This record gives sequence, C-alpha cells and structure tokens, in this order.
Amino acid sequence: SWRHNRGSSVSLETAFRWNLDCDAMTDLKIKTYYTFAKFPNPMIVEIFAREKGIDLFAIEKQVDAPGLENRNAEHLARNPAGQLPYLELEDGTVIAETISICEWLEEVKPEPAFIGSTPEKRAVARMWQRRMEEHFVYPTFYSVRFWTASDECTGPLKNFFAQRNKILIPGAWKEMQAWALSRLEWLEEVKKGSPSDYIAGDEMTVVDIQVYTTLVFFEDLGAPFMAQHGERLKWTKAFVARMAARPAVKACHEHIKEVFG
Repeated sequence: SWRHNRGSSVSLETAFRWNLDCDAMTDLKIKTYYTFAKFPNPMIVEIFAREKGIDLFAIEKQVDAPGLENRNAEHLARNPAGQLPYLELEDGTVIAETISICEWLEEVKPEPAFIGSTPEKRAVARMWQRRMEEHFVYPTFYSVRFWTASDECTGPLKNFFAQRNKILIPGAWKEMQAWALSRLEWLEEVKKGSPSDYIAGDEMTVVDIQVYTTLVFFEDLGAPFMAQHGERLKWTKAFVARMAARPAVKACHEHIKEVFG
C-alpha cells in the first residue's frame, strides 16, 4: 500500500535507538521534517542523515503524498513547490529540495562528510552528482512519469501524475528511459578504466545515495534497469549490492516497513 499506517508501532529496541540519535541532534534546531518515507527523494534524505548519525524519526511528519496532502493550502503556504521532503526549522526557515537539504545537513554537521571534507573533494562529489542527476536520475523520473500516462501502463500507477504534472509526454517515455540507460552504460565504461567502489571514487558520497534510491525505487515501477540489463551492467549491479549492505540503507528500509507495514 502507498498509504502509511499512522497507528503503527515500533519495537522498543528501535525506539530506544531513535531516541538516542535524536538526543544527539537537538542542536540542529529542526522543528519538523515533512516526508513520505516510501518515495525516492525522502529516501535520499533519510539515508544521508542516517549516514551522518542523524535520525529524523522523532521530528518527522508523514504526509499523505498519494492523497495530495502535500499540495493542500497548509503545505503550500510553507513550501510553494509542494514537493516532499522539506524541513521546517525552529526559526521558521523552510528548506526544500533534496540535495539542498543534504547540503544543509552537511554544513551543520560536517563530519562524517558525504559531500566532501576538502574543496577538491566537494567539487568532485558535486561534479558527479550533476553528471548522474542530469543524465540518469531526471530521465528515469520522467520516463516513469510519462509511462504512467501511456497506453502501456495499465496498473495502479496509471495516470498517477495527472494531477501533479501539467505536462506529460506519454510518447517519450521509452526515449527518456534509453537516455537514462545510456548514462549507466557510460558509467560502466568509466569504471573499467578507473575502478572504484563508489561513483565519485573510493568514498561514498551523496551521488551514490541518489543513484541507488533511483535504481531500487523504480526497479518495479516502470524502470527495471537491473532486471533487464543487470548482467551487462556489472559494476552497477555490484554497486547496488554494496549500497544495500550499508547499515544506514538497511535502517532506512526497516523504517519504511515499520511506518507503512
């Protein structure tokens, strides 16, 4: 189900862990974290925060994105773009846009660094983030959005974005997906000449989280890159397994199960 279970409970062990983490993050001055944990952009922020030792559970508010709650007057007054997730700070400042939230978390809690601990590392991480966002993440998102408006989509996602996007181009979804695939193929070639465990090098950065969440979220929702191309996307397949094994990623998936059942 897309809906979250507001009445669901969590284990005492999990709650205790969350409380400890939240005690450690009180200096961040976050009033509320508005999210829909199942969706890919909220997953990026949650994994990034967990990697930094920040658990947003105690201040999170699950918003009914499938029911368009995030587009109601109350939310639009705070965040006119209407997207999730976003932060509301104690002083009233609102921070939206996934990468901007991650940048802010990095600024207020620099260590451990996942955008970079030096100017050079930050530049390289941002370079790779732009390379993958523009040519893989965005084309994947739009391929799925366009697919939901096409005749090929007949499942529960049919016309899901009709009330969310004014312009949908159903005839372009295959080309958008081919564009995204071409970036993964390009990445495979890059890694043959310059092998590393992560996209920007030997250290995990925000781009790894963004690409991982895009791959796993859309795998069963119209963009099955691993199912269809995994045998030849060998580096990407191994990368997904590496990311899935990280404790922060496992904790994110556990959180989603506990919230949504």
